[in-house]
Amino acid sequence: MVSIGILGGGGFLGSHLLAALLSRGDFQVEAVDTTFVKVATSHPQLVLTQGSIDEPGLLAGVVARNQIVVSTTALCNPSLYNTQPAEVIHANFTHLVPLVELCVREQKRLIHFSTCEVYGKTLPAAGLNEDLSPFLLGPVAKERWSYACAKQLLERLLWAHGQHGDLNFTIVRPFNVIGPRMDFIPGIDGEGIPRVLACFMRALLFGEALPLVDGGRQRRSFIYVDDFTEAVLRVIEREAACRGQIINIGNPHNNTRIDELASRLSAVFASGKDVPVRRVEVSAEEFYGAGYDDVVERIPDIDKARSLLNWEPHTSLEQMLAPIVDDYRARYQPQAAGEQ
Repeated sequence: MVSIGILGGGGFLGSHLLAALLSRGDFQVEAVDTTFVKVATSHPQLVLTQGSIDEPGLLAGVVARNQIVVSTTALCNPSLYNTQPAEVIHANFTHLVPLVELCVREQKRLIHFSTCEVYGKTLPAAGLNEDLSPFLLGPVAKERWSYACAKQLLERLLWAHGQHGDLNFTIVRPFNVIGPRMDFIPGIDGEGIPRVLACFMRALLFGEALPLVDGGRQRRSFIYVDDFTEAVLRVIEREAACRGQIINIGNPHNNTRIDELASRLSAVFASGKDVPVRRVEVSAEEFYGAGYDDVVERIPDIDKARSLLNWEPHTSLEQMLAPIVDDYRARYQPQAAGEQ
């Protein structure tokens, strides 16, 4: 039986991944996080370790106990990139450098979740390619790029150890993964500004206008969490093929404007009734604060994932919205109704 430690195992991506691993039956999973409210399963092959990755000895113990470490942990809320940039840099780089060094020393396989944000403002017509596309980040004063810069530097550290040392690594670059249990609802189980899907769901649950940052003209390629998780499972299973590889995991077929996402999500929430979509346009600076910057479009090139993993994303935006709405209603509608 293969032992896997998942850093961030209580989060959105980590909780879905551990459930998928346990369903296979041949993995012993250790989930590490500060909270496990999103872990909806108990299993004899699951161990929960509560703690923060910067606690002394925690990472060393996880690496020692497991053959594979999957690092999903990150401070990846866009509202923090330009309001708490130092914390973002430390969480996404500084605190993970010891993990890389431990995996090198202990000769453990490391699968690291990076981000599509490392590509920055680059817009090649054919899609963002792992091995060819350059990175183009904004100026230092645009602190929104603190997250992408920290993630990119950790990728370069992993690559250096893999190419010039003996680190068995794979870097996964997720592209806008959405699904049940994503993020939080401000005022109920978190504070601040979550990512776009949770922002829209909060507005719908509370009967408010959906906020469209800069009019919602940005485009994103959304992938359903089940498709994403299946790709990661194949990364885990195909060690030789994925060693030293950087792999985009996304769905270029779901390339959608944010204002269109607002309309589609509102229609699903209204259960097909002809209900007008209430919207309000806000500037990026008003919504996220000074120093924010944005990307017009991100389309992944997934040829490498297709080739190495024999994988293809299948879930359309229309198919994924209903279970997402059902999940948010089940988790938050009673509290939202009580506060209205």
